[in-house]
Amino acid sequence: MTYIATYIYWVAVALWVTVLSSVVYYYVRNPRAFGTTRLLLTVIGIDTLRNIAENIYFGLYFGGKYGAFPAWTVDMLGRPELLILPKLCNVLAGCVVLGLLLFIWLPAAVREWKASEQRAKDLTTLASIDALTGIYNRRQFEKLACAELARTQRYMRPLSIMVIDIDFFKNVNDTYGHEMGDWVLKMIATTLSAAKRDPDIVGRIGGEEFALMLPETTLEAARTVADRIRQMVHKNSLAIGSERLTLSISVGVAEATAATSGIEAVMRDADQALYEAKRNGRNQVRVARRVVRETMTIAAE
Repeated sequence: MTYIATYIYWVAVALWVTVLSSVVYYYVRNPRAFGTTRLLLTVIGIDTLRNIAENIYFGLYFGGKYGAFPAWTVDMLGRPELLILPKLCNVLAGCVVLGLLLFIWLPAAVREWKASEQRAKDLTTLASIDALTGIYNRRQFEKLACAELARTQRYMRPLSIMVIDIDFFKNVNDTYGHEMGDWVLKMIATTLSAAKRDPDIVGRIGGEEFALMLPETTLEAARTVADRIRQMVHKNSLAIGSERLTLSISVGVAEATAATSGIEAVMRDADQALYEAKRNGRNQVRVARRVVRETMTIAAE
């Protein structure tokens, strides 16, 4: 027991020195890898130094008491005013550690977590929003449209989709430059956003192509909405110096039915109606023929 009492403190000193050395080693080699954790490393370092000092003190004291060190170490370290030093070190280290945790590390950890959450939200936004127009991109539009189609078919509710293409958009870029082309795209996106209802979903699905999904909307109602949007675009004009640029759009409209296999089928029908509108002179709204035939067949039955 004498040897245990003499040397147990030095074993503790060796362990704490190993801990401190490991902390210093990994921090020196990877200073950027820790972030707010470096404050925790500081806390560990302070507590480790406190443990090393305390164990050295009592290691010397008990070592002198049991003959491992000169007897004067017992007389010197056993004085009441010195015996209180380890406890004062404990109190001081505890205050420093508590201050670091409460006033520096915890607020910094919360700020870092909030910044991380914001970065994640920003990445989600970047993955779903078209950077130029601020509306949904094709991927996000189709994702939301698929979910709405499933709901529509489950509850046997109407759902219509329109595909919009800017007429002669290439001429705008060639004549006035791509900057004006970007302004045109933004203007169309703003018009669609202003015309839609809250449950409607608008997205940019191609270079100059847009799509608008209209839940709880029949084919005839969607045709009316499409024509109103077409007129809104045609009435708006952009000033380019002394000139005014008048725009027009062609729109294809299709409606989902209980037999619709997927959102791609509705989009394909709307695309075909759009191509028909462009072939027939542009600046008009056309309805998908297949949907019309299906509607007539169902009505006849």
